Amino acid sequence: MKFNRIVYVFLIASITIVFVNCDKKKKTKVEDPTKVFDKQAMLVNIADNVIIPSYNSFKIALDSLSEVFVDFKSSNSVSDFKLVKQKFSVAYLKYQRCDLFEMGPAESVSIRSNFNIFPTDTTQIKSNITSGSYNLGVITNLDAKGFPAIEYLLYGNNTSEINIIASFTTSVNRKQYMSDLLAEMSTKCNSVCADWNSRYRTTFINSLGTDVGSSIGFLVNQLNFQLDYLKNAKIGTPLGKKTLGTPVPGSCEAFFTSKSVMYAQETLTLIENTYLGRSNSGNSGKGFDDYLAHLDIKYNGGLLSDAINSQFVIAKQKLNLVGSPLSNEVLSNASVVDAAYVELVKLLVLLKTDMPSNLGVIITYQDGDGD
Repeated sequence: MKFNRIVYVFLIASITIVFVNCDKKKKTKVEDPTKVFDKQAMLVNIADNVIIPSYNSFKIALDSLSEVFVDFKSSNSVSDFKLVKQKFSVAYLKYQRCDLFEMGPAESVSIRSNFNIFPTDTTQIKSNITSGSYNLGVITNLDAKGFPAIEYLLYGNNTSEINIIASFTTSVNRKQYMSDLLAEMSTKCNSVCADWNSRYRTTFINSLGTDVGSSIGFLVNQLNFQLDYLKNAKIGTPLGKKTLGTPVPGSCEAFFTSKSVMYAQETLTLIENTYLGRSNSGNSGKGFDDYLAHLDIKYNGGLLSDAINSQFVIAKQKLNLVGSPLSNEVLSNASVVDAAYVELVKLLVLLKTDMPSNLGVIITYQDGDGD
């Protein structure tokens, strides 16, 4: 399993490798020069109302988690430990709302591969704590840090809260490891937020092409990467899509807190919000749906934008039917999970094939499964 996770990390790192999706060859729709779509207005909306607020909200939550853990380190109290877990849940949820934006500042510090490689390597975590000597920057520790590792430290595997608190109070190394994980995450998060709130926003909103390296090119690729990530890592792998139909419940995201389904739903909402240019509070602005509608792209007798909007609705409906925890559902209610998976595949075809080909965007990453 560790080899597979490391391979996945390399796939994340190679997102800038050009891979042209040739499933459907279509000519890019040519805009009427007298009615040019305002791409900068779309980028300004997505930057100011989707990306930057999401990162800033995540930073506040992560800072709060770090602060309450400092209090717990001193007090060793049950009440402070419960507060740490509460703040952890908030921070992990807030992270789900900015995970898609692995471009520019986030790509430069590899947020995704440092914050959320799952399942976490509990053996490596224990080894690091026991020795008290580790380098969080090496690849062998990518799945022994970030939110999945912190989740394991705070919740354990069928371990009582009293015993977990005791494991912290009796181990200076365990407290230090947790502190180091949080410190690394805070450093990277602060860097990303600072860049978005200053220089990178200007770069982002003024990149108006659709070529490789443009803001629109990055966004389309990240929309699809995140949907592939949802379909494969968050749903498909636990369901058994990579293991000849044999479910792998232990591969679920947030396995120890049983929040896999919630985070999958948050991921799909993030993808939809970014596509629509809709803020986390529900305010809708200029997005890719408007861009496609402006170009009057047809699909099966209607508009491609309408087809994509409808498929988002269907995919969300099917995903909302999946019970929690996902680790149980893939064993006892696999058909419902599979129904959600199927609708995610249909959505991916629209977003990864039909939308990019009509916008003149090249898909520059490989998902490894050919979808």
